[in-house]
Amino acid sequence: MDIQQSFTFVAYQQVEVTDRDIVARIKARLGKHQQGWVDELQHVLWAHQTTPKDSTNETPIRLVYGTEAVIPAEVLVLTTRITTFDEQQNDEALRENLDTLEERWTIAHIQQA
Repeated sequence: MDIQQSFTFVAYQQVEVTDRDIVARIKARLGKHQQGWVDELQHVLWAHQTTPKDSTNETPIRLVYGTEAVIPAEVLVLTTRITTFDEQQNDEALRENLDTLEERWTIAHIQQA
């Protein structure tokens, strides 16, 4: 069948680093109790997805969606971003962000290398 198997070591390393980061953050939130990690997981994943990574200077959410997430505190405090929100302008901005997403990936890839 002439099938060749290849491994991408860099991707594997990235997954290991991410896993280690998530586990360390869960342990930090649990403290000495080490129980109830399921309740903390959503908070840790949110923090992971909205924190810029050193290797790319980008957040995972921005690399996927082309824009930054609105954090819950912004909704409760009513920041300028929330009070000046216009759905039509937001939709147009999201489309523009998606148009430049591939360029953002390329820049992140170069920075990581």
